Amino acid sequence: MVTVPTAPTAASLAPVTANGAAAAADCPECIAEIYAENGYYILPDALTAAEVEELRAETTAICKGERGDVDGFESGIPGESDDEALRRYLCIHFPHKISKVMLDYLGHPHIANVLTQVIGANVKCMQSMLFIKATGKPGQAWHQDEYFIPTRDRTLTGAWIALDDATIENGCLWVIPGSHKRGIIWPQHDHDDSRFDCAGEAYGFPYADDDSVPVEVKAGSLVFFNGYLLHRSFPNRAQSGYRRVLVNHYMSAESLLPWRGPKEGQHMAISDYRDVVMIAGEDPYSWKPLEELAAPKVRPSGEGGCEQWRRGPKREKLPFFKDGFRAGDAPEDDD
Repeated sequence: MVTVPTAPTAASLAPVTANGAAAAADCPECIAEIYAENGYYILPDALTAAEVEELRAETTAICKGERGDVDGFESGIPGESDDEALRRYLCIHFPHKISKVMLDYLGHPHIANVLTQVIGANVKCMQSMLFIKATGKPGQAWHQDEYFIPTRDRTLTGAWIALDDATIENGCLWVIPGSHKRGIIWPQHDHDDSRFDCAGEAYGFPYADDDSVPVEVKAGSLVFFNGYLLHRSFPNRAQSGYRRVLVNHYMSAESLLPWRGPKEGQHMAISDYRDVVMIAGEDPYSWKPLEELAAPKVRPSGEGGCEQWRRGPKREKLPFFKDGFRAGDAPEDDD
């Protein structure tokens, strides 16, 4: 039986201490309360050193092309080092589609344990993202995950698996505690801030940058965050090394997922994306067949500019889904 590390007490709902780590006390039943109050929850020491190393090694294998082709990969150079392969990419979407290791970690016992407390008994996963973020690579501007992945019941939850110590220097997450509570999806616009990649930036929300806090965690920690929580990250300014993270997105299996436009003859109210993996409980829609829709893809980092990526015709051709996607579909998310 897996035992979840202790959580902050109900009386200490401040999300982080001065160094960005979760406060510790004997109150595992407070996880849902902490998450609801702050919009995120930190579980330190969730993965063993061996598990972290397994995911790091798999990250290298993926970047070297050893697990199969990924759209956007550059041709490998004979004799190149692991470091050279890793530094080519900022983020790879849907690595679980080509990696059994990444697939297996979608339902890691600690992840499933927390998710069943903050979401419910039945939980499904629709996306994985592998961030490598070598020195000099950009971060992501303010955004909410629900802007990209639309659930019907507001249960979207990210599980952020730290494969390196995440620090202010190397580009850890910054969050605005409590910014999820109103349940409003704020608009986005393009930006020209070289600190961030090509994805849009949320604006119009009633919070200031000074309201945010850094989420500094050790390798092996898990950070769970609500789909409406405003968060961002800065570039990796460390002199060397990476800020590697595996981020998976989950939601209640009771909710339909209108992640794509409805099929021909179908109305939006019953549109449901079925390229999902069950990680806890039962699938209430098991009578619907699962589909293979997503394909691994390198996300543009913004180095060299974002103009081509932002043009409508260019962006529509990005094959996050195997058969492409139409204007208005938003399969990507950013962390």
